[in-house]
Amino acid sequence: MNIQEAREEIIRSVKAYTARDEQGSLRVPSERQRPILLLGPPGIGKTAIVGQAAAICGVGMVSYAMTHHTRQSAVGLPELVKREFDGKAYTATEYTLSEIIASLYAYMKETGYREGILFLDEINCVSETLIPTVLQLLQFKTFGTHPVPEGWVIVAAGNPPEFNRSARELDMAALDRMRTLEVEADFGVWRDYALSGGVHPAILSYLEMKPEQFYRVTLTREKSEFVTARGWEDLSSVLKEYERQGLAVTHIFMEEFLRSRETAADFDAYYRLYLHCLGTYRIPELLDGRLTPEEISVLKEELKVAGADVRCMFIQHLLAAASQRLTAYGEKQRRRKRLKEVWECYASAGLTPDEFLRQREHERKVKKEYGLLKESEERMDIWVDARLREMLETADTAGNFSSGKTDPACPLNWRGLISKEEEMSEGERGALCGFLNRMTDFVAEMFGEGEELADWLFGLRRHGDFACLGFDRPEFAALQDIKSMEQRLRKQIKETEGLYETADRV
Repeated sequence: MNIQEAREEIIRSVKAYTARDEQGSLRVPSERQRPILLLGPPGIGKTAIVGQAAAICGVGMVSYAMTHHTRQSAVGLPELVKREFDGKAYTATEYTLSEIIASLYAYMKETGYREGILFLDEINCVSETLIPTVLQLLQFKTFGTHPVPEGWVIVAAGNPPEFNRSARELDMAALDRMRTLEVEADFGVWRDYALSGGVHPAILSYLEMKPEQFYRVTLTREKSEFVTARGWEDLSSVLKEYERQGLAVTHIFMEEFLRSRETAADFDAYYRLYLHCLGTYRIPELLDGRLTPEEISVLKEELKVAGADVRCMFIQHLLAAASQRLTAYGEKQRRRKRLKEVWECYASAGLTPDEFLRQREHERKVKKEYGLLKESEERMDIWVDARLREMLETADTAGNFSSGKTDPACPLNWRGLISKEEEMSEGERGALCGFLNRMTDFVAEMFGEGEELADWLFGLRRHGDFACLGFDRPEFAALQDIKSMEQRLRKQIKETEGLYETADRV
């Protein structure tokens, strides 16, 4: 399965494993809750989807790399205690609380989460001394003598031995106690994520034409080469910063992220063509609407004679610009939604504004300490708090901000400020729809109803923030019909191939 399908299965499992009946008991008993094992090559996002699943389910998450643990830290240390049996005193051995279990209880105390995911990475790379502990964990959900708290779902991850020399095959005893999700690299899934995440357009257009370069691993005694999804994403982030600062990008730079000389050299050559295309076809001016009708006519003539690689690159440039605008619009929408939610919490909290904001700052600090707060979420929370303070001070016409006294006009002022926010949102939506209409008209006029228009429109629809915009064009319906026909044709071809294979066996 691909990484997206694995995430959905984790979400379903968490919902099933944490469901309780009317008496508060787990509907699926702990002893029947098989841990989930994500087994797949490195760098495809296994750790990321576990965090996403926890956030979607509204539960906590504690993560451990099992290769960093010894038997003592996982099980606990032995200690001598006094015991009495049949009137006689004895010295017995007990174990202290496991570091992993102790961290779970500390996490629950600090965050308030009573349910969550205990994520154990690199579980098939543990030392020999830890193997019995892992088997005990899988069967009884305990580390040593200490059980995993009820309501915590165990998700583990590992690499097959062919991708990691320190990994070992899990035997039948271990696999019979787990639910194994075998995950594979899938460019189609990663592409949708990459569009919303603002991955560099040169990378996207290159992989559109050469998807076989997306994930490559060769690990032998003679050669160790690999290209992963993580490598492409890291390359994108650093490459964009190099461009921003005008730093030189060399072929050695590419090899630092793409650990295959062949792939690195091929992408480096493509990147040079990408830079040439950016200037030759005046893409920045086209995006900003700074080209005259005469200049647009010249551009169209140049594109007519351009090769397929250039046309693909051109569309990816447009999609990158649209993606950046869609992401910015979606971020503003999420911030405004979050601002309303926080205001409602403030209205029902019974605290002064200062008390409420200090409480939120403390909650943010705790979440960050336990790795529950992503950088994007932290930035949003800081923006929301600053905007909330500003709006409360504006609405506090009586000057009672710190005292917490309520001015009767405050709710009315607040509603007025929210209305202004909504007016701004509608203006931003109109501007973005105008840009998308202008670019769609250009692509349709330039390339007709061909592959380029399909790439452009489907690229827009794949963006995570496209749905909240409400943008539509008649071309979408026509392309959807074409897509349905293609899917039916592929199904028929597959069925026909199956009939031929059956006939050959007979």
